[in-house]
Amino acid sequence: MWRYTLQRIAGVLSQLLLISLCAFVIMKAAPGDPVASLVGGREFMTEDDHKRVSHNLGLDQPLVAQYGIWLGRLLNGDWGRSIRDGRDVGGVVWHGLKATLVLTGISAIAIAVIAIVGGYWAGIRAHTRLDYAISGFALISFATPAFWLGLVLILLFSVTLDLLPSSGQSSLGRDENLVDYLQHLFLPVTCIVLTHAGPYIRLVRGSIRDVLATEYYRAARARGLPERILVWRYLLPNALTPFATWMGLTLPLLVGGTFIVEWVFGWPGIGRLFLQAAIARDYPMLMASVLTTGVLVIAGNLLADMLIARLNPRFRRTSAGE
Repeated sequence: MWRYTLQRIAGVLSQLLLISLCAFVIMKAAPGDPVASLVGGREFMTEDDHKRVSHNLGLDQPLVAQYGIWLGRLLNGDWGRSIRDGRDVGGVVWHGLKATLVLTGISAIAIAVIAIVGGYWAGIRAHTRLDYAISGFALISFATPAFWLGLVLILLFSVTLDLLPSSGQSSLGRDENLVDYLQHLFLPVTCIVLTHAGPYIRLVRGSIRDVLATEYYRAARARGLPERILVWRYLLPNALTPFATWMGLTLPLLVGGTFIVEWVFGWPGIGRLFLQAAIARDYPMLMASVLTTGVLVIAGNLLADMLIARLNPRFRRTSAGE
């Protein structure tokens, strides 16, 4: 297990380097002028002022030098300062990362619980009303856009019923109030779960049906083993391996969906920070947001692989080359 884990960790640095390089190239190739955006447009500054600001920000140097300087500072723990407002990028990104981790983590746990429970009951009660109801919910979940459902939830629970806040992380003057924080968290989490749980429910249902049809499960049942042992030793470990694999592979989609929800609900996470930096062409903030998102995705995939290796030792031995 440790050998496999070390092999997976060894590839993380090269992946992060490639992510940062691709993000830098795409960002530089995008249209727009970050210097002019500081004052609202190129017409509001002279050519000399533009050159002076570009020199102070290091934007007049060759692209290779700009990337090398940024990477060197990053390795020394210096994330730079925002072009837009001069704030420390590391502090801003850390604040956004914590908000995104809370939102994504709670949503992923809720999705996993709903998918496992719903898929399990739909699988063992196949072709019944319960199965049709759960499968119908999964289909609706799969077809519902997150931004549309977010607006519907705001209209229903915030505008019409006035039960929950529509945006932000906390109410004015109630930053340390846990109840207020959970109230702000409820609608974004609900939106993410309802729009992402469907495919996972269908996957677990199919896996349950496949395992129920296998010879080893039928043989275990024929031996008269208790239902608890059949479920926890034979059924779920084998049925959840494809689920864990798919959860890891689709983590970028979940993170991308979280970014959209953050924008709709004004949640101060990495996604909202990324969109604001992209609009303003704030290079340091944008690079830090992209790199942090890459770390989240890679870490999630690594955890998923470790979980698969835990559930299925054959996967661990194959991946380690044993």
